[in-house]
Amino acid sequence: MKKFLSKMPVMIVFLSLAAVGLVFYIVMLARPVSYGMTYSIIQTVETEEDATESGLPIGTEAGMKIKFKNDKKATLTLIIGESEIKTEYWVYRMGYKVAMLGATSDITEEEYNQAVETLKADKETFNNLAVEINAFKMGNQTDEEDATCNGAIVFAVVWGVVEVALILFAVLSTLYFVKGKKSGSTPSETTETTTDTQIAA
Repeated sequence: MKKFLSKMPVMIVFLSLAAVGLVFYIVMLARPVSYGMTYSIIQTVETEEDATESGLPIGTEAGMKIKFKNDKKATLTLIIGESEIKTEYWVYRMGYKVAMLGATSDITEEEYNQAVETLKADKETFNNLAVEINAFKMGNQTDEEDATCNGAIVFAVVWGVVEVALILFAVLSTLYFVKGKKSGSTPSETTETTTDTQIAA
């Protein structure tokens, strides 16, 4: 393994992978929306009080899932027990906030574009409609009321481990390469010194 890591091509590959992987990791974590991944908040009716407020039997799961296709459309799935109702919505994102503007079946794209222009000019109205969002959570940024993107969390953990391994191998490969280069040059230097001594004698 040491011999393999001490090779220059191997060192270059690991350094490149570590650098590219780190940039990719930072971009993925810093992005405002985890496109293609599902944000979900599912709660279980556990008490009589919850059952009375929701009108659902104890033990029933209820909540929602939302998947963003892009900055314009998202699919919202309402979940009540075994039932699921999917609806496609128009959405508008400004920075780390996003607003749902209505179902695509109710609002035309032209009406959506007009609404977006209005919100761009009236940020106060946008802020009243919008909720905060990042790669991991969507909502009021509280533990109880946020929809969580479990896919992004899993990615952060898995890729984090991979990136640490890449950096470790890149560092080891660099150290072994430098050490090997130094030890490889020593015999040559010794030979040159011996030859010079013989010539001088």
